[in-house]
Amino acid sequence: MSNLISARNGFGTVLSLCTQASTVGTFSAVAGITSLNVPKKTLGTIDVTYHASPDSYDEVIPGGVFKQAPISLTGIMITCSSFFSYTSAYSMFDMSSWMENGTLIGWKIEVSCTASSANVWTGNGFITDFGFDYPFNEVAKFTATITPTGKPLFGDT
Repeated sequence: MSNLISARNGFGTVLSLCTQASTVGTFSAVAGITSLNVPKKTLGTIDVTYHASPDSYDEVIPGGVFKQAPISLTGIMITCSSFFSYTSAYSMFDMSSWMENGTLIGWKIEVSCTASSANVWTGNGFITDFGFDYPFNEVAKFTATITPTGKPLFGDT
């Protein structure tokens, strides 16, 4: 039996941004997204390797257990068509100025699951990468990375 029956299509996933903290801002969807990589959690570890560690292998313990190592999130990487209307709520021009000004922004990702619900992730972050790609025989694109700051909220609607 195939496991593809329970697979989900990423089509319909929406990234929205606001220029206030994620719990109080009004979000507007980013237009023209063609690719979106959502944040992934990583847990810092504490090295407890010692001279008599078996066969000289590294030994670690999860840092979150003792609150001494951070839980990190990877950046939210987006690719958008650069030929959408720049009169959209938030566009490449906004993201460029947010990066240059160090503006804290709220982000929200709604992953479409069913017609009646979605997995929703919200948090705050900064634009830390921004640029354009002009490939031959393809649509011109801009890319940006939102680096999350603080603990995000993960939930269902």
